[in-house]
Amino acid sequence: MSDGDSGGLERRSAEDIEATVQSIKKMLLVGGVFAVIGYLLAGSALFFELTEFHPILEDFFATHTEHSLAGGGPERASDALNSDLAELHSWPSTLLWLKLGGVAHILLGIFVALAAIVRALALMPHRLSYEMERTQG
Repeated sequence: MSDGDSGGLERRSAEDIEATVQSIKKMLLVGGVFAVIGYLLAGSALFFELTEFHPILEDFFATHTEHSLAGGGPERASDALNSDLAELHSWPSTLLWLKLGGVAHILLGIFVALAAIVRALALMPHRLSYEMERTQG
């Protein structure tokens, strides 16, 4: 191989490299935003579960000792029982959505960040060639 032969790899222009670096920075920012949103969703699910859902659950078991969460037992037509059960049964789907949405956002943020890392690693030979040229010249 001669000095000018790069083994089939064309050297990218300095402007192209700088544009790619800016694009990588944006990708890392987007990945970070997704991860932060994911942590907020998962954290709010835990917060709501501990501060809202568990107290309602404990109150239900203290108030309606003869009934199950499915609504079985004597006096099933009670308005208080039905409203307490409706309130209880609305929480699990909300909590599940918050937890799964949080995990999905975190994983998407990680994926975007890893894609940015792969792009940065693919850019390293080009940046290295400019740095070697600058130090030798």
